[in-house]
Amino acid sequence: MTRTFITGTEILLPAYNDKAIEKINFIALVIISENSLSNAAKICKGIINKKLNKKSDEEYYKINFFIEENKDELIKSAYALIKELNSFKFTDIEFEIKKYKKLSDGETVKLLLENFDYIIFFLAVGAVVRLIAPYLKNKYKDPGIIAVDEAGKFAVSLLSGHIGGANRLAEEISGYIENSIPVITTATDSKNKFSIDAFAEKFDFYIEDAKKKVKDFNEASLKGESFEIILEDNFKDFYIKQYVKGFINAERIKINGALTLDFNAKKRKAIVVTMKKHLNGLSKSKNIAILRPKRLVVGIGCNRNTGFNEIEDFVSEIFEKNGIALNSIRNIASIDNKKNERGLLDFGFKYGRFIDFYSKDEINAFIESFVSKNTPLSAEYLKSPSFKYTGAYSVCEPCAMMSAKNFTAPLILIPKQKKGNVTASAAVIGDIK
Repeated sequence: MTRTFITGTEILLPAYNDKAIEKINFIALVIISENSLSNAAKICKGIINKKLNKKSDEEYYKINFFIEENKDELIKSAYALIKELNSFKFTDIEFEIKKYKKLSDGETVKLLLENFDYIIFFLAVGAVVRLIAPYLKNKYKDPGIIAVDEAGKFAVSLLSGHIGGANRLAEEISGYIENSIPVITTATDSKNKFSIDAFAEKFDFYIEDAKKKVKDFNEASLKGESFEIILEDNFKDFYIKQYVKGFINAERIKINGALTLDFNAKKRKAIVVTMKKHLNGLSKSKNIAILRPKRLVVGIGCNRNTGFNEIEDFVSEIFEKNGIALNSIRNIASIDNKKNERGLLDFGFKYGRFIDFYSKDEINAFIESFVSKNTPLSAEYLKSPSFKYTGAYSVCEPCAMMSAKNFTAPLILIPKQKKGNVTASAAVIGDIK
């Protein structure tokens, strides 16, 4: 299996052993001095130690050191540092040096904001603000930005604290640089109150109508209003309860471990965590926030040169028929001879975090594992168009199940459907902890 990510115009195929990387963290460290390089080294070693201490770490790191091109000695020191960091021999952490002319020319800062998930500037806050201001978009698109002072005394979460993850990273950095203090100024964090965007970022939920709902629910939390969190099928019930307990207003947040909609939406606020698309008009209520858990893998098979629109229209159609929201898709899966199909790639990168591609041998071995040793494969499998053209007995269902790590057939949420040049299926992700 090959897991394919996209960033800008680059398709990245990370190294694999027995782990499946679910997220790539693109981190830029803007280095201006030997002292800031020393603090950058502490951050990198902290990330390495974090991975060493984790039993299961599904994150891949691409860490770039940005250094002004005329600082030869600093660049030389950075190469020596990278050599030391690479001695740890991690296959899922990659270090690289990028040289730039001047930060003030704007081109480098623009590149940083467009291509990195996190940017750590070893500069004063005021200087960083002046550099980034012309290129900011909004809190849902801007990367997480942290400013670390020259002495490494403060790690300031400057931008995209919740959704962009800057608050969390600033706290991590303060643990890596001795005596460093995280500076977090978002209202809910400073008062230790629940925020819907931090909640969504923590549990990988998509917030519908986020711009309005985040403002409304965070204001309600700050004012001490009561509201509910309603979970579909007890989804992550224990973990969410433990998370909510940590806030000062926890007693005002009621958690229902099932999707029960028997409350008066006109009077009470509620966060509904569900994959169900149709909620009897509740999604239109200003007091209801709908969060979509990323719990589905869509397996797709298609003929050569099938366009994006045909794939999107068909998947949208079958999701609509089954009453499921497209924003519940985590990723796409298919057979590896489709890895250059532009329509499939475009669909996967629009609706998913990554695409898993499987070989025909992996698919067939998976299917055969479901068949009794005394029962041969159905002749229908061998006659299928899929077997004729790809050598695999089937594509969309087994690919969805393997990618979801879901090997129990009833948890195929949408069985194989076919229309025109496309076949599609959806599986629920097996490990939902």
